[in-house]
Amino acid sequence: MRIRTVLSFFCLLSFIPLFAQESIQGKVVDASNGEALIGVNIYAPLPQIGTSTDKDGKFSLDLPQGDFSIRISYVGYATQTLSSDSIKDLTIKLMPQTDLEEVVVKAFIAKPNAPVSQKTLSAEEIEKVYVGQDPTYLLERTTPSIISYSENGSGFSNYSQFRLRGIDQTRVNITLNGVPINDMIDQGVFFSNFTDLANNIESVQIQRGAGTSTNGTASFAGSVNFESSSLYNTSPSAEAELVGGSFGTMRGSFGVNTGLLDNKWAFSSRFTTFKSDGYRNNTDSKSHSFYGSAGYFGEKNLLKFTGFIGNTQNGLSYSPVALSQIKEDPKTNPLNENDRDDFGQWMIQAQHTHLFNNRLSLANTIYYGGAGGDYFFTYEDTVGGFDQINYPLRNDHYGFMSNVNYSDQAGKTNLYGGIHVYSFQRQNREEFTPDLANPYYLEESFKNELSLFAKGDYTIGKFTIYGDLQFRTLTLNIDPDKTLLPDQENVELDWTFINPKIGLTYKIDDYKSIYASAGRNGREPTKVDLFGGFQLNSSNLVSIQNGDVKPEYVNDFELGLNFNYPWLAGQINGFYMQFENEIAAIGEFVPEGFLQLRKNMPSSYRAGVELDFTLKITDDLSFIGNSTYMRAQIDRYEPEGDQVYENVTSALSPEFMGSATLTYSFLKRISLRLGGRYVSESYLEPTNNEQFKTPEFFVADAGLSIRFSENSKLDLFVNNIFDELYFTNGAPVDNDFDGTFDEPGYFVQPPRNFYTKLTFEF
Repeated sequence: MRIRTVLSFFCLLSFIPLFAQESIQGKVVDASNGEALIGVNIYAPLPQIGTSTDKDGKFSLDLPQGDFSIRISYVGYATQTLSSDSIKDLTIKLMPQTDLEEVVVKAFIAKPNAPVSQKTLSAEEIEKVYVGQDPTYLLERTTPSIISYSENGSGFSNYSQFRLRGIDQTRVNITLNGVPINDMIDQGVFFSNFTDLANNIESVQIQRGAGTSTNGTASFAGSVNFESSSLYNTSPSAEAELVGGSFGTMRGSFGVNTGLLDNKWAFSSRFTTFKSDGYRNNTDSKSHSFYGSAGYFGEKNLLKFTGFIGNTQNGLSYSPVALSQIKEDPKTNPLNENDRDDFGQWMIQAQHTHLFNNRLSLANTIYYGGAGGDYFFTYEDTVGGFDQINYPLRNDHYGFMSNVNYSDQAGKTNLYGGIHVYSFQRQNREEFTPDLANPYYLEESFKNELSLFAKGDYTIGKFTIYGDLQFRTLTLNIDPDKTLLPDQENVELDWTFINPKIGLTYKIDDYKSIYASAGRNGREPTKVDLFGGFQLNSSNLVSIQNGDVKPEYVNDFELGLNFNYPWLAGQINGFYMQFENEIAAIGEFVPEGFLQLRKNMPSSYRAGVELDFTLKITDDLSFIGNSTYMRAQIDRYEPEGDQVYENVTSALSPEFMGSATLTYSFLKRISLRLGGRYVSESYLEPTNNEQFKTPEFFVADAGLSIRFSENSKLDLFVNNIFDELYFTNGAPVDNDFDGTFDEPGYFVQPPRNFYTKLTFEF
């Protein structure tokens, strides 16, 4: 019934009457040689209508009556902004331009014709669905094969994670301008520590599968590459955003951009503050963050500084809740109201780019990142009172990377090479409150890595050949707690990985190309995987020294079709990922309860088909969607005991997921969106007990955007319109603590919720 209602709403939208319009036509060419440019973005920000040029460089755009600003942009060319009245049947000449800011990330992101399953989101695309939520939730709404979960049930901030092709976030490489932001030891990313990151990026590219070589942790399930906002291509401006909505959410953000000044410097900054009560009990959040960037633009040199700092205080809710308790009260949180954290994260990057000529460039980056704070856990003592343990940690991350980019005169040969070195230091403490100065557990870890890569592509006729080779060597040195292991010397582990990738793209015509690729990546275990928890002690020391937890490898094969018509663009691809010693969730939690326990599976695979598309029905009406069908199978699972399970499905890996959004723009300034997401059921653990599953669900969302003027806009969001009770993560729970799982446990996701965003631009 609910699905029929949504489909009826889509149909009604398609019959909304058209209003008075006028059509503008034009052609876009390269100013240096007069050649037509294919796929140039033509966008009118005020009515939020856009199109792209065809194979002859021509375009047609239907606009409401009136005079509007039209932005013409294309990678590698200077952006132009023209009046719609001046475009009629005009030939627009774009000037080629080497963007010194793009040189930094050029070696790490995949080009549109690369044999990689990928999705690149522009700042404009993100802005349409952004209300201040963590990037985790943005990726889920815009990219195939991604599903997220929120621990506090708000779907906005606090602790959140995502899975890509059913693989957890610790095995996804995440970078900002090529600089890794993963925790190098636990390999996760906590976006809540630097709120509003998505408001400060130019683009984000999501690569699925082995992808291209990048810096930091291995691109195992895939990679997410953020590019910070451009300084050079930004006009002087200021922006204020005010957000209010469900769960007591309030957010304020203020940003300033100077544009390029006469002294060749440019500056940008943004301050954001945010608070929310969360949906589940005792899961409020408070956060403050600051982002800043400054750059000097010479003729052949760029010096750019980018940094952020953020602090968040969260009520914790990391335990799944038994289904029987959820039915009584979906807001149930079994943790104590005093279980809270207070964490900060910060990073500074200094980048120098030198352009030797239009074909050869060099980019060098030094960076420092850090994180630290307190994480409190409350428990009942033997006399009925409560005691509290603090699990503070501190990270310090120092690194340097250098990459060189070369393209021949014709652009048929492109070569990239780079080096990355870092040192990551971690201190883990455990201490009773209030005696925080005397920890009962103190351990320090040091991780160092050297990685090199070389990659390139060569075009001959309609074929483009791609090759990529990465070398990683790293050591992890653990200085154990001297109370638990008084005579134990430092434990040192080392790994070396050689990660090759090859691929081929064939250009069928101006609108279509097919690609195929094969790649292999190896990845070291996290420290939690090695320990089976958070302490190094006598129970796990021998296992660690013997290397019982093995590194994991993936052999990834991708085959896809890219299509880019003026009215339809996207990608459809198949994938087969064969794993050796995959480190997979087993449905249990580590002793401390914070994270799920993972173990090596000797042989497993994931195979499926992904679709991502944008359909332009008219200039005013578009339909965007993505879907994934996947099988994730473990050949043999042997838990403790005698029973063996063969050919079982991996945990938390749904067979099908898909989303779609219909957008209609009208009356010059109004845009209406209606969308939905469907996810099939998935097992909570790898024995495939039918009792322990996440149920299938469908969630519908809607949005309305009203631009009052060039300088002000109102966005309204309604999520989970039908108030569906749904779950995207969980684990079996043992209610009576007798060592046997009793029923499924889940993290409740947001019920029906509303948000309003008011934006002022100056």
